[in-house]
Amino acid sequence: MAEASAQQQPFYDDYETASSGEDEELISGFQAPPRKGGHVVVAIDIGTTFSGYAMSFSSGKFTIFAMRTTNPYGRESGPSTTKIPTTLLLKPDQTFHSFGHEAMNHYNRELDEGEQKRWYYFERFKMKLHTERNLSRQTSARAANGREMPIRTVFAFALKYFKDLAIQECTKQSGTDISGSDFEWVITVPAIWQGGAKQTMREAAYEAGLGSEAAPDRLQIALEPESASIYCKSMKRIGHSCNDEGLVTRAFMSGTTYVLADLGGGTADVTVHQVTGDGGVKELHHATGGAWGGTYVDRNFVDLLEAIFGKDAIDKYRKDFPGDWVELVSLKFEMNKRMAAPGGTTYVEFPYSFHSFIDERGSSVKDVIAAQGNANLKFTRGALAMKYPEVKKLFEPVFDNIAQHLETVIRKVRQIKYMILVGGFATCKLLQTFLHDRFANNLRIIIPAESSLAVVMGAVLFGHDPTEIQSRRLRYSYGIECLGMPELPDLPNPTDPSSDAFASLMMTVLGLSNRGLMFKTFVRKNQDVAINEEVTHPFYPVRDDQTSADIVVYESDKERTMHVSEEGVRKVAEFKLPMPNTSLGRNREIQVSMKFGQTEFKVHSLDKSSGKRVEGPVKLDFLSVN
Repeated sequence: MAEASAQQQPFYDDYETASSGEDEELISGFQAPPRKGGHVVVAIDIGTTFSGYAMSFSSGKFTIFAMRTTNPYGRESGPSTTKIPTTLLLKPDQTFHSFGHEAMNHYNRELDEGEQKRWYYFERFKMKLHTERNLSRQTSARAANGREMPIRTVFAFALKYFKDLAIQECTKQSGTDISGSDFEWVITVPAIWQGGAKQTMREAAYEAGLGSEAAPDRLQIALEPESASIYCKSMKRIGHSCNDEGLVTRAFMSGTTYVLADLGGGTADVTVHQVTGDGGVKELHHATGGAWGGTYVDRNFVDLLEAIFGKDAIDKYRKDFPGDWVELVSLKFEMNKRMAAPGGTTYVEFPYSFHSFIDERGSSVKDVIAAQGNANLKFTRGALAMKYPEVKKLFEPVFDNIAQHLETVIRKVRQIKYMILVGGFATCKLLQTFLHDRFANNLRIIIPAESSLAVVMGAVLFGHDPTEIQSRRLRYSYGIECLGMPELPDLPNPTDPSSDAFASLMMTVLGLSNRGLMFKTFVRKNQDVAINEEVTHPFYPVRDDQTSADIVVYESDKERTMHVSEEGVRKVAEFKLPMPNTSLGRNREIQVSMKFGQTEFKVHSLDKSSGKRVEGPVKLDFLSVN
């Protein structure tokens, strides 16, 4: 069921430095460019707290249309935006009911307490793919009432909602009968996600009808900071104005290096890009980051409530009134924290049920707050009033993590001159002020006025031309297990028996029997890999009649690794290598080629004796090794 208030509108906005963040009016209506054949690229950005989509036709890829929604909660929840809350509501029989504001409203205000315990209400489920180290196809997401469902299915419902909305709106507003086969899809993911998280999103997309195993090229995975970088670089061609044309022009001149931080609800995703001579972008430092998004400010707010009212009381209220709890934290606090400003007071209104709940425990909300003896916390007209010193405590631990990580990256890549901040959390005035005070003396800071759209709009352009990102730096070393001699380290004068290098070499060789299987390196950590660059290694059968081999792929935290048993080495994927032609027995060479420079790793094989691709699929599986 499509959200009734959502509509397609072309996006025009100012691109500003440091602290604009003001909402700009979008040109009303939807006017699709005339179709001259080709296809439609739709990018879907499922965020931790807010989600949306954008699209453009191949006949005019820089004319990008973004979803615009009217917030049914009005000014209480902030101005209208181009995104809706990442909230999914399923009926008790696990069929779809609604997504976004409609889901939030129906669960919080239409269902009684008994019904809330039977329905499935999901929010902020994206973080499960970041925090769960051992992802599998059985990994589940937990609803507000504690009920669980496979995380892939939850994402599939969300993706299908946006897929159906995009097709309906595009067909309706363009006046053209556009079939599903005319669409190509892009899904955005954090660059710091592991292979299993990306694969979960791809399989969820297939479940939702976005591409398929038979047509995998109709779906692309785009990395969020890269997408934002493409958007910023292409801003003028999209038709956006800016307050400082010179600053933006200099930031994207050939040879310029900048750090880009995508600050979302769940994660902070940091990468370093350099503009190449032909206008492309290459990665100078692999993507890094952590769980330092806006939702962790929410967690600090929950800690504050527990400190005031007691953890047992808050846990019981959350269990007994799941809908009102969602409204308190995910609606009232979430929206008011965005308007927090230095020196101001932030108000968070308590639901009526919370007052009754505390009253039944022998006190009142007002008295419990007053008993804290904290001059920065007051009870005013049904709301918790937090003065700036108390609000600052909620934000600063998250801000410090972001700033310290940015400083670490900047020290490693010294030629950085610009910092670009995007993502929903980047619109926070407190965060903008904090980072400006920390970095403005050394870097020029650029923030798009509505930075939460940079990722989804850049992902549309990525869908039209994935070669915008010309090369990537690898976060880990990758290889497979094998028998035989290890890859020896580069040591000075290793043949001098009196040298430390010789001793290290002997220890390596003598230790083979104790260390197990070797780590055969395909690519190294921090290696610069072009997007279409292939790494090829030969494989041979161990039996005359062998028709396949199970290959396990490992990643390592180190640039040089000799054994798969070393600390920091992990199994991350596996694939079955077909060897169907047994006519030559063991005298068969199967060449396996892997691409590590794309957003998803790819593998294919070649039977060298015949010069033909090996029949049968060769698929990296990141979800079957745990």
